[in-house]
Amino acid sequence: MTSQPGNTKLAQIAREAGVSLSTVSKVLNNRPGVSDATRKRIDALLEKNGYRRRKRTEQTTTNMVELLLDDLDTPWSEEILSGVLAGLNKPYVPIVSARTNEDWNISDWLEEVLARKSAGVIIPLFEFPKEAEERLARSGIPAVLVDPTGEVPKNVPTVGSNDYVGVREATEYLIAQGHTRIAFIGGPTYLQTALARLDGFRGAMRQADIPVDPALITSGEFRYEDGREHARKLLDLPNPPTAIFAASDMQAAGVYAVAWERGLTIPNDLSVVGFDDLPTSRMLLPPLTTVHHAVREMAQFGATTLMQLLEGKGGSMPTHIELTTNLIVRQSVRKLP
Repeated sequence: MTSQPGNTKLAQIAREAGVSLSTVSKVLNNRPGVSDATRKRIDALLEKNGYRRRKRTEQTTTNMVELLLDDLDTPWSEEILSGVLAGLNKPYVPIVSARTNEDWNISDWLEEVLARKSAGVIIPLFEFPKEAEERLARSGIPAVLVDPTGEVPKNVPTVGSNDYVGVREATEYLIAQGHTRIAFIGGPTYLQTALARLDGFRGAMRQADIPVDPALITSGEFRYEDGREHARKLLDLPNPPTAIFAASDMQAAGVYAVAWERGLTIPNDLSVVGFDDLPTSRMLLPPLTTVHHAVREMAQFGATTLMQLLEGKGGSMPTHIELTTNLIVRQSVRKLP
């Protein structure tokens, strides 16, 4: 059976068959634990709606697990890869791809995945368009999203963290140290994770009854260069901030660079807080106070979840798993007199 266009969701098929979504998933991926009569009924509905059920021979033709990254040369990507390697069981091995140019398209990448007959897919920090979700579902290839940035698909397991709580806790810490003029360098405003971090910052400031100066709120990509660019603008203000909260450790590293260029010392002249707790945060001088985002742990948990799906043990798993965040206090914040 080959894939055909169609918008029928697996959940609709489950309702029509009178079974759970996990039972439909088992049949789609040719896993055990379903009676012959039920399997036959679901098979007919899958075929009717254009879904391609994987044959047993297809399941055993490859041990490749696809890992899709936004970039290959960042500490964040290194943490993701380390976590995935720790979570995969033998004989599965990761095949790493990256969005390397503006012409990259997730639909084209999915077709390459299907051609390689990969066993499963792990996708961190990506928007997941509805058409891509449906194409992946029709293919029968199990997928797990790690730290999803947009709307979370109902039928795809996800592993994330509570960004709002992490940022709010860190902002409250800055306020407790006497800072009221706090700048915030956020991430891309089209990402839900970036909006959650900004909301956490605003929530803490509002709770403390501290007005937020619009001039102190900026946004860019979660990258070193963006941290540098926005730190320059913030420190050029007539009344610059006493503290900068960067929504990623890489942005915070950019803030450090600008402070050094201007002869400012951290934390005596400027306090800085980051988000992620990448290895980079411990290597900065002074070591960076940051929110532990559990990047490696999320990736490892995502890979472990995929292993359970491949082994037919995913029926009782929650659809979305959220890991906690916590503030790591180091030496980059000064208590104001």
